[in-house]
Amino acid sequence: MSDSTASAPATATASGRLAWIDTAKGIAITLVVLFHSTLYLGLAGAVGPLTVLNPLLDTFRMPLFFFMSGVLGARAVALPYRGLFQRRLVLLLWLYVVWVIAQQLYMQAMPPISPGAAPDSWWHLIDFLVIPNPNLWFIYALPIFFTVAWLTRRLPPVIPLAVAALVAVGFGTGFLHTGTAWDKMGRYFVFFLLALLIGDWVRSVAPRATWWHALAVTAVYAVTVAAAVKFQLLHVPFVLLGLGILAVVVGIAVSVVLARWRGFGILARLGSRTLPIYLVHTFPMIAVAAVIVATGVVIPSVVAAVVPILLCAASIAIALAVYTPLRDVPGIFTVPVASWATSSTTPARRQPDAVR
Repeated sequence: MSDSTASAPATATASGRLAWIDTAKGIAITLVVLFHSTLYLGLAGAVGPLTVLNPLLDTFRMPLFFFMSGVLGARAVALPYRGLFQRRLVLLLWLYVVWVIAQQLYMQAMPPISPGAAPDSWWHLIDFLVIPNPNLWFIYALPIFFTVAWLTRRLPPVIPLAVAALVAVGFGTGFLHTGTAWDKMGRYFVFFLLALLIGDWVRSVAPRATWWHALAVTAVYAVTVAAAVKFQLLHVPFVLLGLGILAVVVGIAVSVVLARWRGFGILARLGSRTLPIYLVHTFPMIAVAAVIVATGVVIPSVVAAVVPILLCAASIAIALAVYTPLRDVPGIFTVPVASWATSSTTPARRQPDAVR
C-alpha cells in the first residue's frame, strides 16, 4: 500500500479519536487476553505451542500498553492532583476494588482450575490492596504511576526516567524480585514515564510511518528477540528494557499502517473498549479451565495450538456482550456517583477506557 492510498482512518475517527492509538491499544489488549487464555488452559493441562511463545511476548504487550497509557495521559499529569485524581484515578481505583472482589468470589465458587490445586484462599479478599491482583494489576499500577509522575513532575525528566530504567533493569535481571505483580510494575513503569516525556512528539511523528518502516522494525525486533533467546541474554542488564523499547516502536509503526486499512478497524474498536475487556475476559477462561479439570478431558497438542486463540476471541466477545447492556449501570464499569469523577476542569466520563 502506498502512502497515497492510505485512507483517512489512519489518523482520526469520526469521533475525533486517533485511530492508530486505538489500534495499538487493540493489539495490546488482544495479546493480554491471549496470554491469559494460554495461561489458564495451561493450568488446566491443555499445553500447546503458545505456552512456549507466551513468555516471549512479555517484551511486547505490556511495554506497548503502558507506553500508550502514557501517551494518552501526558496532559493529565499537568493538572492539579485533585483534577488528576478525578479525571484519571478514581475510576481505576474503584473498578480495581469492585472487580477484584467479584473475581475472588467467582474463583471461590468455581471448581479447581488446575489438577490438585488447593482451594483459593479467602485471604486474597484482604491482601489485594497490598499485593496487586495477578489478573487486574494493570489498573492497580496506573494510579501509582500517575501519582509518582505527578510528584516528580518538577524534576528534570531525566532523573525519574533514569531511576525507573534502573528499577526496570533490577526487576528484569531478577536482582529485584517479589514474586508478585510488583515485579511487572517495576519493569514497565519506565515505559509509562517515557511516554509522558515524548508523547506529544510521538503523536506528531508516528502518522508518517509507512509499511516498509513497519516491516523493517518488525524484522529487527524478531531477529533481536530470537538472538536474545538463543544466547540466553534475556536477563542480561538492559536487554529486556531495550527489547521493550524496540517493541513499542514496532507496535506504533504497525498500528499506524493497520489503521489505514478498513479491514483492521476491529482492532481500533477493541482499543476503544480496553477496560471492559480487561475486567471481564478472565471469567470465561476460569470457567473453561474448571470444566477441563472437572471432566478430565485431554486436549491433544494439535488442538491445544488452536484452542487458546478461540478462547481469546470468545472471551473478548463475551466481555463486550457483558459491557454493552451494563455500561451505564453505576458502579459496574463506572464510578457509582458521577460527581466522584467530575471536577471543574474535567467532565464525567461515561465510557471507561483503561488507558485514555
